[in-house]
Amino acid sequence: MNMILHCTICDDNPSAVKREKEIADRTFREMNISADISVYTDSSQFMFELGDNKQMDILILDIEMPKMSGFEIADYVKKSNPNCLIIFMTSHVNYAVDGYKLDIFRFVPKQDGDHRLKAALLDAVKVIDLESKKSYLIERHDMCGMLPCKYILYIIKRGKNSEIYHLKSKEPIKIRKPLSVVFEELDSNEFIYISRGCIANMENVQKVDRREWVCKNGDRVPISASLYAEIKEKLLDFWGNKIIHD
Repeated sequence: MNMILHCTICDDNPSAVKREKEIADRTFREMNISADISVYTDSSQFMFELGDNKQMDILILDIEMPKMSGFEIADYVKKSNPNCLIIFMTSHVNYAVDGYKLDIFRFVPKQDGDHRLKAALLDAVKVIDLESKKSYLIERHDMCGMLPCKYILYIIKRGKNSEIYHLKSKEPIKIRKPLSVVFEELDSNEFIYISRGCIANMENVQKVDRREWVCKNGDRVPISASLYAEIKEKLLDFWGNKIIHD
């Protein structure tokens, strides 16, 4: 991985923060990864600095904290940084049910934290590395570049052209290609048709009903009612495979 990994630890217990940072430091060194690790023992301070567009690839977070719970923080983080991988440190495994709604990457029992945290970090690095390699080539007369697929929310057909809506800008990227061609070029099982004129990324969906597809950033896109059953089945398969592999 030829990038600096940004990892943040937030826990109101100073000794836990120290131990978790030592594990993260050791794990990243063993993998020869350059990492910027920041630590917080005050959730309010963390939330204050988060407002300054703090970059995070991995967040190690305690659930039970004063002032703000880990779930409240995770909900806020996911809205501003949907691709951040959150690892919850907890003494109560039953919290996993609530965490599923927030797309939490891992739950690590505190009583077995040392070994399991390292394993979770190793898996997180693999996911980040894999996603960094999956990109879509944008070719236009005025620009050429690679857009990581993890940033793509959905792609809409506009006549013979396509508009790519993504997490890095409120404005779409417009390309002179039919939607069917873009879909073939993406060549990924993470993208599905949610209507005749729209492809969406299952990695970035929050929920779906018979009328619309809701992205993690809050964007809402209409779906074809006739495709709802198929969309639901593919989403359940996609989420099921993530649980198995994770």
